[in-house]
Amino acid sequence: MRMNFNAALVAACLASLPFHAFAAQPLLPPARGDQVPTRLVSLPAPAGQFERAPVSFSWALDPRVALSPPTPYVAESREYWRTVDGVELQKGVSVQTSAPGAVIRISPGRGAAPIEAKQVGVTGHGKAVRLEQAASAVALQAAGMDVQAGTAVVKLARENGAGAYSLHARNAKGRYVVHVYEPESAVRLKAHADRQHALGGETVTVTLEAYRDDRSIPAQAEALLVAPDGSSLPVRVARDTAGRLAAKVKLPAQASSAAGLWELQLFATADGIARDARTAFGVAAPTARLRGDITVSGAQLRAVVPLESASPGRYEVRGTLYATASDGSLAPVSQAHSAAWFGRGKGSLVLAFDRAHVPSGYGAPYEIRDLQLNDQSRMAPLETRSRAARF
Repeated sequence: MRMNFNAALVAACLASLPFHAFAAQPLLPPARGDQVPTRLVSLPAPAGQFERAPVSFSWALDPRVALSPPTPYVAESREYWRTVDGVELQKGVSVQTSAPGAVIRISPGRGAAPIEAKQVGVTGHGKAVRLEQAASAVALQAAGMDVQAGTAVVKLARENGAGAYSLHARNAKGRYVVHVYEPESAVRLKAHADRQHALGGETVTVTLEAYRDDRSIPAQAEALLVAPDGSSLPVRVARDTAGRLAAKVKLPAQASSAAGLWELQLFATADGIARDARTAFGVAAPTARLRGDITVSGAQLRAVVPLESASPGRYEVRGTLYATASDGSLAPVSQAHSAAWFGRGKGSLVLAFDRAHVPSGYGAPYEIRDLQLNDQSRMAPLETRSRAARF
């Protein structure tokens, strides 16, 4: 039977040590928030040139510096959007504000007539409203704003506070997006997803809450899941067990086949004020997963991590070694990465932590934390374990 280079490397690692130096143990149970594939998909090898040689390295960490997970992204909105017809815009489109200084942008859709700032007017209480600023696309682009041709932006003068206004534009023809941004408003919408990446077929939960200043206020919302290709599906928003508004997004099993980010668009109303927010997440195909027991050596500070791949590609594992201090606390001392090319089937990667990275006063018991399996050839995070092994 032929053995690939990576398997030979693992076998050599095991053979170089006494039999009792390595001990097999199950991976610790996944914690809440860990990503663990429950199925695998078979895909062809990705197109392009990829490194095929195995790579393994580690570096020391300062145990005095605590590691913390990345801060979850929270979308915060003081704005909303409306899609309107040119005929409506000529007659006047209703715009509701909650604070002075509202900024209104009119962006043309495909085939719509361009809008010049001088064509835009705003009325309130039956009379024209003074505009503090008005600019067309050329001036906006010259100022460094990324706006499409034919866009116009106006800012209401400060004497125009909260209330209902009518926005109109002469010569409007076609479809337009009206964007109302209120930088000084006390009413804001917050939304965050429970993860920044997921696997096809999984469910992502997005919670949202409206505030006036720092006080939570009741809100109603709808949601739309938008795929990278622009197609969309409505998503139900309901109260969760904690009483918060939440959208549970069931991703299609083949969601990863579309390149790009998936986006959840949220449309809420709080205290009569519209607020829209967007949050995005990546979706990966479950091409491989960790399997079986992890085999560890406390003497050598090595871990043989088994994996199963259903699709050929370059896979990587990475993990952080925690050591016990004299006071019994655990602290990070080393991080290791290992990667190699795999075909379909079963194999292993070795995390080799350097014993020189363990400072004086630290030792067993050890833990491997933040164990990750990544599909490097498809730029996809596949599996995460906040705690993987203790030895």
